[in-house]
Amino acid sequence: MRLMTPSAWVRKHFAEDSFPAETTARNWLRNGAIPARKIGGSWFVDEHAWLADGDELVLRVLNDN
Repeated sequence: MRLMTPSAWVRKHFAEDSFPAETTARNWLRNGAIPARKIGGSWFVDEHAWLADGDELVLRVLNDN
């Protein structure tokens, strides 16, 4: 599992001119569209789960690294 801040995830996976609005990203986190965990009061995206998108083999490979 690789947890990253939502802003780091957006910068890594979106082109600069297509960043989603911060409120949009927060809504994705809250409604489960992006696999994430809330730790304390902060959200963290589970990048490996997002990349695997339900593919157990991909998730196992990512978690071995």
